[in-house]
Amino acid sequence: MKNNKWFILGIALAMLTAVSCEKDDNTSGTKAVFSYVADGFKVNFTNFSTGGTTYSWNFGDNTEASTLKNPTHVFPAKGQFLVTLTAKNETETSTFVDTVLITGPNIKIDGDFTDWTYVGYNTENAPGTGGNILAIKTYASAGYLNFYVEGTPDFAFAVMDLYLDTDNNPETGLKSWMYPAGSGADYLCEGSVPGGWGDVFQHVGPGNDWNWNAILSFADVFQFSPYKTVDGKNAIEFSVKRSALGNMSKKVNFGIVESNEGWTEVGWIPVTQTPESKFLTIVL
Repeated sequence: MKNNKWFILGIALAMLTAVSCEKDDNTSGTKAVFSYVADGFKVNFTNFSTGGTTYSWNFGDNTEASTLKNPTHVFPAKGQFLVTLTAKNETETSTFVDTVLITGPNIKIDGDFTDWTYVGYNTENAPGTGGNILAIKTYASAGYLNFYVEGTPDFAFAVMDLYLDTDNNPETGLKSWMYPAGSGADYLCEGSVPGGWGDVFQHVGPGNDWNWNAILSFADVFQFSPYKTVDGKNAIEFSVKRSALGNMSKKVNFGIVESNEGWTEVGWIPVTQTPESKFLTIVL
């Protein structure tokens, strides 16, 4: 038994050495190696290579390579990306490969919108098509669906209707005439952001008509920031507790409609009432 233990330990050490060597094809005088620090989707790389005079970075996300010594790169999404650094001089080449983990930004609903800087827009309404609403960004964190909305100076969410398709099935829930190409809202969040009132409704069937049960209040589910002016636009961020919306997997589809105090629709995203109108998607 004792000899068997030493034999197994020897095999394990040999395997560990083999795995480590796969990351670095080090030559005698040139060695490529790097470290990184991630801030949301933005990553700062530090090159600790020795013996190299030129460098090439492949970020593993189908974007353009970099030849900078210490690049900064913005990744397109959460996930694991296999990053390769190649260091060269006139006679030698060394390559180092490591996995970069992108967990996404730490969104806080506090009116400081800088944590949205490297989050891409879901969509930007073409001029004149979205009423008061101009553009939206979304990000799904572990416990929340987070939204950042930009609008005209008149954008105010006197009444907000947030439609959510959480089961990814446009044939269940409310099939809205506003989004004929795809809706199926399982939840409706309706209320006034400045007024401080609102409820979350769950669709009840069978059927796809306007049938809802109130299950929670805005106070139970939502966090809202104050409105702020950003480059001449009125902007707000808010979050919805994922635990209030039942089981979700992979994605959530949504549409938002803004009405004024008289319940006249004055803003919407995505654009409604065209043959192509359908909900937008948040990847979980």
